Amino acid sequence: MIRKKREEWKIDDLKELAARAQGEVTIREAIQELDNWCATAEFELMEYTDSFKRKVPLIKEWTEMLAKVGDNQALLQSVKDSKFFVRFKDRITQFDKKMGGLDRYLSKINNVQRRWLYLEPIFNKGALPSEKPRFQNLNDKFAEIMRTVEKNKKIS
Repeated sequence: MIRKKREEWKIDDLKELAARAQGEVTIREAIQELDNWCATAEFELMEYTDSFKRKVPLIKEWTEMLAKVGDNQALLQSVKDSKFFVRFKDRITQFDKKMGGLDRYLSKINNVQRRWLYLEPIFNKGALPSEKPRFQNLNDKFAEIMRTVEKNKKIS
């Protein structure tokens, strides 16, 4: 009887150890996937010719990029829901902050780019002449930012 209880105890310990090992492997694989994405993800750019025939790089494939960031955030959430999360908490917290910041940054730059595309032809063709100097300053800053993105296409 005592021997049987010891065997059951050992079996339960082995089952728990196997479950923990599998859970930790899954988390390590998720971390590796996030590391790989962060190391290789780049903006896809296209060249836009503005009203003055200047080339301005613009980001394309917004939907795909934002979806991938969302997928990464969902992956992080599933890892945080794991009972084996504690051992990886620092690393996951770093990724969580990175993806949250990236999501906010990409949403803002997407909004700025869409507005710029709408306003650039309007202002550069003479509409609202009193606001043109202000827009031109913003236009130059936007083009400079996009050229910086073009030099370093890394998303994260």
